[in-house]
Amino acid sequence: MRLIQLHDEPWDSGLAHYALTLAGELKRRGHELQFWAKAGSWAYEKARSAGLATRQIRRPWAELPALRRELREFKAELVNAHTGSSHSLAAALSAGIGFPLVRTRADARAAKTHALARVLARRTAAFVAAHGGIALDLRRSFPGSRVEIIPQGIEPLSASALPSEPNIGILGRLDPVKGHADLAEALARVPKARVLAAGSGRQLSELQATLKQFGVEGRFELLGFVDDLPSFVARCRVAVVASRGSEAVSRAGLEWMSAGRPLIATEVGCLPELVLDGVTGRLVPPQNPAKLAAAIDDCLATPGRAEEWGRAGRARYESFYTVSGFAERTEKLYRELL
Repeated sequence: MRLIQLHDEPWDSGLAHYALTLAGELKRRGHELQFWAKAGSWAYEKARSAGLATRQIRRPWAELPALRRELREFKAELVNAHTGSSHSLAAALSAGIGFPLVRTRADARAAKTHALARVLARRTAAFVAAHGGIALDLRRSFPGSRVEIIPQGIEPLSASALPSEPNIGILGRLDPVKGHADLAEALARVPKARVLAAGSGRQLSELQATLKQFGVEGRFELLGFVDDLPSFVARCRVAVVASRGSEAVSRAGLEWMSAGRPLIATEVGCLPELVLDGVTGRLVPPQNPAKLAAAIDDCLATPGRAEEWGRAGRARYESFYTVSGFAERTEKLYRELL
């Protein structure tokens, strides 16, 4: 197939990872593909360095005639837009050409339902939702539209033996939405455990104050950005995703599962679909340190539980969240639309 992936966010995000992972795997599987992205954006630079055929877009509406010409010359069979603004652009590109237009939604915000959004929905061959909650929102917002759930896959981390030390791992930027403060409060209730936190961000000074407030600064290690992720993961017995919101695509959650780590996660975004409660880990309400602490303590205190949940998590990753499965489900949709 001759495909264009269209993504115009300027920054590193879950949406960008979804689009880039899909594009790279579709190319590897032999499709002719171009990645059109905002000039100078993180996604554009990543796509270019990955060897994808790229096209920078600086002023999309001023460039519309040139973009339509290039699209015709490429003989694109299908365009997949990954943001709201690129969806509008793709609809304008399709006028009079007639290729199927796919809109992927991999963000936590509810779909807009204004008049333009409804017009775009009628011109969209299918919506792709990164998880079931997004799919439900799309079906309610645009009755009659085709909506397919296709979660992102990732390349796995190597599964390694769980260490005996009661180390709790959390992976993600230091931002209030990621729930590091809730984990700090939970840690105060699990005196034998230690947290290893990989990631940097704007919350560093506030988080340091929170650690001191709960008296856990000696057991909550802030590692900053970690280059060697497998080595970091190998030090952790239990993984936590403590997010208060978002997590439309939880890359960190998938990485922990692929490495065979039991995952304690909050009930937000895609996490209730990743984690089978009591089978691969535990689900707890967001912003509830008491229940987060209880879940961690239960996993650490019960002999063999962490290993059992970790093995089940790895098996679940292999069944539903591999890159090849991600691409196969997307290919199936594309072929049906063509």
